Order: sequence, then structure tokens, then C-alpha cells
Amino acid sequence: MDFSKFNKIIEGKTKVIYENPNDPDTVFMLFKDDITAGDGVKHDILEGKAQVDWQTNRDIFEYLNRCGVRTHYVSSPEDKVSIVKKLERKINLEVVSRRVAAGSILKWGTGAAEGDRYEPVITQFHYKDDPLHDPMLDDTYIEYMIAAKNSIEYSEARRINAEVFQHLERAFAAFGVQLIDFKLEYGMIKGEVVLIDEITGGSFRLWPFKTDKPNMNQANVLSELDPAGRLDKDVYRMGGDLGAVRDKFGAIAAITARFKELDV
Repeated sequence: MDFSKFNKIIEGKTKVIYENPNDPDTVFMLFKDDITAGDGVKHDILEGKAQVDWQTNRDIFEYLNRCGVRTHYVSSPEDKVSIVKKLERKINLEVVSRRVAAGSILKWGTGAAEGDRYEPVITQFHYKDDPLHDPMLDDTYIEYMIAAKNSIEYSEARRINAEVFQHLERAFAAFGVQLIDFKLEYGMIKGEVVLIDEITGGSFRLWPFKTDKPNMNQANVLSELDPAGRLDKDVYRMGGDLGAVRDKFGAIAAITARFKELDV
């Protein structure tokens, strides 16, 4: 497609959204080779990333659609391009769910140790604002908004996040990898809260299992996992060279390409 002929709606750090002149209810989502971290402070061009992200996103959303999750994804008509449903409005939140303690939660003074397992999965809401470093919203406030204001944006995003986590945790586990945590985004379409944006190597943490039969029913599961073999964007955040980052993202795409083999 020649996107120079299409109207650009918005360009973000990793994607560009264009109007679909043939269907006003959908838009084109074009993936870019850019990779960022630290709320956009760290930025590089990783050749081939757009293709790999597009493949990973396609395979994950097609799997979630098969699972009955309410998403914006429609199809992927050509390399690096997806068609998604047009939003009535975007919900300006990042919704994070965690199974295993890792990353920033270890620095918040909660007493969490790396590898602590959460059962059930915990979900936190962050206001999406890079200059403010995506501040987290208080759980008491979230509960108040749900109970007193009937804010379906919070209740439905929390429900869908937990549902998606269970689907993807099971899918990755089938290929020897534990889903540690992820952050997803939501929008409103026809009055409903819908999973939107992308799900790629920058969306989650993935740590391989150390053995074929890990015991994941422990208070702390670090001994069952291999964080040094991580397959996610932490490799980039921690200063890994771009070639290593490319290899990790390629390994993720190789796994998600097999999601079509899974029953739902």
C-alpha cells in the first residue's frame, strides 16, 4: 500500500495510524522499526523490528480473537500492516497485570522479592503520560470509581486484562516460557471497552522455564525460571546490543507463530 496517499491520523513511537478510505469503521496500523525505553528517553532504530512486531501482534491477536476476547483487531492484509477497528475514544491508561514480581515493582518499597508469585494475578492502572512517568492510580480510588461511578472503563479493563493474561500465560507455557507480566491498552468502540493497540515484545516480560516440569505453585518461583534467558525488551532496557534485542524479538515471533496450533 502507498500510505503517502492516505490521511495520517496519528504517529506514535512504534506505529502510525492511517484512515482507511474504503471503510470508515476501520483504520490501518503501520508498524515502525523504532524501539524505545524509559518513557521514550532511550530510542533506536532496529532494522526488521516492524516486521517481527507485526508478526507477533498478528499471531497474538488472532489467538485472542479465537479465544473470544473483545479486541480491535480485524486482519493483517500485508507485511507490517494491520487493519483495526476505529475507536470512539482511547482510554488514557496502561493496564498492567503481574504473575511474578519483576521490574519496577521491586523498587516501590512493597517488600516484594524477585520471583514472588501472585495468585490471582494482580492488576494495576497507570495514567498514560511519559513526562510524568506513567503514575500508578491508587487501588482504593479505582474501587470507588467502579462502585460509586459505575466506571466500566476500570472494571472491564481489569476483567479483560486478567482474561488475556490467563490465555497468554497458558499459550506461552505450552512452549516452555512463563509470562511474567504485561501492560495493555484499551479504547471504547460502540460503547464497549475493547483491547487495542499492539501486543509485541515490548508489551511483556517472558522468562523461560528451567526444566520441562517447573513447579509454579510456590510462593516464590525464581528457582523454576531463567531470567537470564529473558525474551523481552528488558534486554534493550538493560543495555543489550541491538543484535541481541533483534534475536530475542525474533524468538518471541517464532513462538507466537505456533499459537495457531493451540486449542482454545
